[in-house]
Amino acid sequence: MERVQLSSPDIHGELTANWWDEINESAKWQDGIFFTLCGAYALVSAVALIQLIRIELRVPEYGWTTQKVFHLLNFIVNGVRAVVLGFHKQVFLLHPK
Repeated sequence: MERVQLSSPDIHGELTANWWDEINESAKWQDGIFFTLCGAYALVSAVALIQLIRIELRVPEYGWTTQKVFHLLNFIVNGVRAVVLGFHKQVFLLHPK
């Protein structure tokens, strides 16, 4: 019995390349990806802020501990990332001197 090849590697590579080009050139896909990442970073930022508030309410007498600084920095960094991704069209218009 002879083996029959069901798919050609050339066709598979071409379909993959077309799929990537379609997504890469689509403004709708790019906006969706940017806004999904914006939401994910905003969620992480909100969780970090909630954790920071919870820690401060439980043990306010310790001051700024390493854990509090960690959550504060996570809140700031992920919040900035969410804002940049949310306003990506305006950010792409910026041109440094």
